[in-house]
Amino acid sequence: MKNHRKIDIEIKSKLESEIYAVIKTILSLAQKYQSGILKDNFFQKSIKNASNDLLTINISLSKYNFILSEMLKSMNYADEYYRAINIINKISPLEFPAEIYSKSVSSSFLEIPKITSEITSSFITLMDALKLNAFHDEDLILGLFANLKNHFDKFPGLELSKIKLQKIYQEYEHNHRRINTNKNNRDLIADELYALFNDFKSKLNLEL
Repeated sequence: MKNHRKIDIEIKSKLESEIYAVIKTILSLAQKYQSGILKDNFFQKSIKNASNDLLTINISLSKYNFILSEMLKSMNYADEYYRAINIINKISPLEFPAEIYSKSVSSSFLEIPKITSEITSSFITLMDALKLNAFHDEDLILGLFANLKNHFDKFPGLELSKIKLQKIYQEYEHNHRRINTNKNNRDLIADELYALFNDFKSKLNLEL
């Protein structure tokens, strides 16, 4: 028990250090950019890299069941964190790489742990429904697909994965009667979803 608590404390300390370093970097970059010290291209690339680091940290928080708001409060670092998020969100979509920024997900960094959990739950529910044939109502299956797509669309980046999910959805939508009446066909769709799910977790450095 003591070992587990020691590991949790070490992980928490490591994540706090990473949050502090990334936020400090973003704030410093913004200050230097506003002072004219940094050029546009360098500033944008640096913010993109810092944003990726922040995304990874948010995923780790979810993985280890840490609550961001509580951690920021204990660090007395909430104001700085949200200032950094505002810097990311204020960057024009014309200036910021498309795989990171979109109006629909510009504030998603604040919601990453929640969205990750929702995506995971939606994947599992849909795959179980197809594998076990628990739901014979094709409208319900289509609803589960729509629910997964909705959560996926909230996640910043991963555009190729979103395209793959759309193709799987369209395949089911156009052939749902044939798929629902054949276990092999249902398994194939579920296997495609499982591969996409593993790809999603792999890209986010989550455990498989």
